[in-house]
Parts: sequence; C-alpha cells; structure tokens
Amino acid sequence: MSDSTRPEALERTEAVPAEDAAASEASQTALLAVMYGVAFVAAFNENIINVALLDISNALAISTATAQWLITGYMIVTSIITATMGFLWRRVSSRTLFFVATGCLLVGELGCLMAPSFAMLLPFRLLQAIGSGISFSLMMNTVLAVAPKSRIGFYMSLGGACITLGPAFGPVVSGAMVGLLGWRGIFVVPAVAIALFALVGTGVVRDISQREEVSLDVASVVLLALGLTALVFGLGQLSSNMTVALVSLAVAVIALGVFVARQLGLAEPVLDMHPMANPGFWPACILEIVAMMMTFSMSVLLPLYFESSFGMAALAAGLLILPAIALNAVTSIVGGRVMDGRGEWPLLPVGFALILVGLGGIAAVAASRALLAVVLLSVVVYAGVGLVLSPSQTAGLRTLPREQNGSGTAILNTFVMIAASIGPSLFIGLMDSVAEPAAGFAKAVGVAAAIAVCGLVVAVAYSLRMRKVRDAR
Repeated sequence: MSDSTRPEALERTEAVPAEDAAASEASQTALLAVMYGVAFVAAFNENIINVALLDISNALAISTATAQWLITGYMIVTSIITATMGFLWRRVSSRTLFFVATGCLLVGELGCLMAPSFAMLLPFRLLQAIGSGISFSLMMNTVLAVAPKSRIGFYMSLGGACITLGPAFGPVVSGAMVGLLGWRGIFVVPAVAIALFALVGTGVVRDISQREEVSLDVASVVLLALGLTALVFGLGQLSSNMTVALVSLAVAVIALGVFVARQLGLAEPVLDMHPMANPGFWPACILEIVAMMMTFSMSVLLPLYFESSFGMAALAAGLLILPAIALNAVTSIVGGRVMDGRGEWPLLPVGFALILVGLGGIAAVAASRALLAVVLLSVVVYAGVGLVLSPSQTAGLRTLPREQNGSGTAILNTFVMIAASIGPSLFIGLMDSVAEPAAGFAKAVGVAAAIAVCGLVVAVAYSLRMRKVRDAR
C-alpha cells in the first residue's frame, strides 16, 4: 500500500481542510465582530446630542432651533452617504471603506470635543455622519458576503440589534457624561470606542468586495440631498408653519421624484432602484420604514416625556428605557432565529401586533401620567420592533439575486436613515403642537399607532404571500 492510500495519510490530508475551515470561520467571526462593533458605535453616536442640546445652546450662545441641526444635519448626511454605498461598494475596497468610516468618526469626535464655536462644531458633526453612513451599509454587505446562507437571518438580526440598541443607549451614556464632564464629554466614549475598533480592524478586516470601474452621478447626489433636506425640514414645520411645510414637502416630492426617474435612466445609478421592482423586496422596505420610525422616535420621545412630565434628569429618563432595550436585544436574536427556521409567517404580523398594542396603550394612558404603565408598554413596543426590524431586512434581501445584494442593502439602509430622520421630526412636531407635554406626547404616540396599523396590514399580506411562494417551490 502506498503512503498516499494508507489510513494515516488520509487522516493527514483530511486534517488540513478542517484546520483551514476552522481558521476561516474564526477570521469571519472576528471580521463580523468588528463590523458589528463599529455599527453599534455609529448608531450610538446618532442620539448622543439629544440630552446635551440645551447645554450646547447655552454654551455656544445659539438658539435650540440652530443647535437642532446637529441632529437633523447628521441624519440627512447619513442618509445621503448610505444611498451612495451601492456605488462605493463597487468602486472602493471594503477594507478602505472601513478605515475611511472609522477615520471620519474618530476625527469628527475629536473635532467636536475641541470645537470652539458652532461654525466649527457642525462640520465635524457632519463628518461623523459620513462615517456612520458608510458603517451601516458596510456591516450589512459584509454579513451578506461572509455569513452562511442558512443563518443569514440570525447574523442580520445581530446587525439590526446593533443599529437599534445604539441609539437607545445614547441618551443614557451621554446623560451620564454631561453630568460628569459637561456637554463636550458626550464625544469621549465614542472616540475611544472607535479608536479601539480601528486598531483591531487593522488585523482582521480584509477586502471582500468585487470592484468595478463605475462613476458617480453628481446631479443625483444633489437631487437626493435637496429632497431629503426639504422632506425633513417640511415635516418639522407641519405643526408650526403649514405654508412653509407644504412648500418644503412639495420641493421634496419633486426632487425625490426626479432623483428616482434619473436613477432608472442611468447606466450607472447612484442608487440602483431595480430591486424595487421585485414583489418580494419592496413590501419589506415598507415594513422596515415603519419599524425604524417606531423605535427611533420612541428613543427620542420617551426621554422627553419623562423629563417634561415628571421633571426627571436626563440620566434618569434614559435609564427608564433600559428594560425595553434589554428585551429588544433578546427579541432581535429570537426574531432572526425564527426567520431562519420558519420564515415571515407569523413572525412579522406578531411583531407588528405587539408594536400596535404597546403604542395604543401608551396613547391611552400617557396623558394621565401613568408612569409605570408607560414604561411597561414601551417594553412591549420594543419587543415587537425586535421581532420585525432585522427579519424584514432578511425577508427582502433574500428574494434578490446575489448581484443585487449591494443595491438592495443600499436601498434598505437609505430607507432606514430616512425613517430615522422623518420619524422624530414628525412626532416631536406633533408633541410640541400641544401646550401640555403629557397630552402632546399622547397625541404623537396616537399617530404612531395609526402608522403601525398600516404596518400590520402590510405584514399580514406580505407574510402570507411569501409563505405561499415558499410552499409552491
């Protein structure tokens, strides 16, 4: 018997692939862990300004309306960068994108930490937004590229948990930092975290994208920026200046309509809209928008309600949403596993039903200042969001051919950022339209509940349709 056919020789030749597979799995796990970590910090960074807004206004001698652009401008720039990620993913290596993202975040945090005036603070804040916009899509594209197909729902749910938990933890941590170090202290934690992830990333982040020679259509980017800015500004003006709001929203509709039409006619669109023609994809986008509006808006509205109606400090108000955050993390993982095992039905309808029950209950009791009831019902809302946010993404993306994954991810992430922009603008405007804070909060949540009804209807119809498609195969 020759050496090559002896049992011990076979054992040796088989051991090498097994070791390689283990090493490959370990490197993928490390890669995903870094991507998840950066996405979490980027999402956390979205909400750190909220509790420090008044302090910033006083320290820099500006109005709160001016200071608000540190939040609104951030979300608009994040949305624009997210929309261009389909182009960037094809043109720039994923490793380069990682270090551009972490570099923008780190320089932005340090710049804000030292900025002497609002004129310096805002540009550094917008630089952070560029890093955030890259980070979210880069994480999702990495998951789609390296995660086992049978467990994409689980891995996507981990990514979704990072994006939803980050903003929820923002008010808690930043509230503590404001108390300890003043308003500039809110930039310390994300700066340190991003520096650490960038350092680890030098050893574990590798290039996994396939680059192409594509060009960027500048006119499309301008149209998108104009449309999103007008949309967010118009929604914020609905409760105070209806004429300005309607004009601004009309500009938004025209600009965004021209943007979409232009994308369909370009050989190399900034945001490839062709996945929206897929009947399995576009309903998932609607579910994603509604779910993100709910979670991001509640993370802003709840602390405002606790502070204005009960006179709580920012830190105490932030701590009250921690139970909801904890359960959201659990249901996000559960939702991903159920999505992998059973699919959309009945997962998505159950999730939206929980959101509706929670919001409806809050709207009914908030005006009477029933603190415990509001806290418990907010837990129900966040639990429902955990069951639908990432599974909606997974449901839509797995209906696309592999070559459209980058475009589909860019579309979903763009809608997520738009929802995160318009949700607070709309609901805070509604809340401020009523003089009594508790009644204003109840009104805003009531409108959110009405939007959740639409989400539930779409979830039921979509889940049943996808189940029929899968059963027919």
